Amino acid sequence: IATINPLNHVGTKELPPQLLSRFPIRLRMDYPPEEQEFEIVKKHVPNVDEKSLTQGIKLANTLRQAASVEELYYSPSLRETIAYSKLISGNMSPKKAAEIVFGNVYAQWGNIELQKVNDIIASMYES
Repeated sequence: IATINPLNHVGTKELPPQLLSRFPIRLRMDYPPEEQEFEIVKKHVPNVDEKSLTQGIKLANTLRQAASVEELYYSPSLRETIAYSKLISGNMSPKKAAEIVFGNVYAQWGNIELQKVNDIIASMYES
């Protein structure tokens, strides 16, 4: 069993045929639906505020959608949603947790990418 990110992820390259031939059965897995992601995160962070968790999942899905049409370089995984939830369960504000978890991931691609993500966060976490 092996996993690989799709070719549209930054840093991925096409695998050579010699390696692909070792995996004749291939399954494509997408991100879980919001309700299922909610349940997965709750198992990792049981005391998370449910409204804030829902908001974080919606943010992750917005960023994933932007990545799928190549507006952003990266599509956040469940790891980011879980990290976000751990911060808010520790009494950090949801907006600050989003900036730290999601914003910091995109900072590595420069200020323009970071600004795009911060604008999305600001629009979803208006005071």
